[in-house]
Amino acid sequence: MESHSNDNPSQPVDPVAAFQVANDAQARMAARVRSPWWVHVLRGLCIAAVVYGLGAPDSSAWMLLGVLGLIALARRRVRDVGVARANPERWRFLTLGAPWSIVALVVAVAGMAFVVIAQDEPLWQVGVAAGVAGAVTMALGPLADAAARGRLGADLAAGLPGGGAR
Repeated sequence: MESHSNDNPSQPVDPVAAFQVANDAQARMAARVRSPWWVHVLRGLCIAAVVYGLGAPDSSAWMLLGVLGLIALARRRVRDVGVARANPERWRFLTLGAPWSIVALVVAVAGMAFVVIAQDEPLWQVGVAAGVAGAVTMALGPLADAAARGRLGADLAAGLPGGGAR
């Protein structure tokens, strides 16, 4: 079978040039890890809707709205930024935004656990848990983006190809 690649075995690959191309690509990717403000607001609202939907009676529509919103935002981010949370190194994206993305995840999971475990709480407590989870997600989203840009840039400055594993 004939190959359509542009590789010519008679010409060796220049490793320095290949490394520079990889560094340039990573620098462009690091610069793109910046979500618009409205993405963080929508993500916070979707997290709040999911938490509220888990705890409030007859509120499955809120949970469905939150889950569908989170899916749509994730797909939009991958299309715009090119950095996905669902890749072979699933937790690498989360740790790139550390500690801010981890704190936001822990607060959201704690809010969900609270409304599921304490099932007899008044509706205002469900609303407070949902509001706190959403507000923390909104507030820490830009900080997580900045941390991810910094870590990608630090990997680039350290000369680690492909982002380097930490």
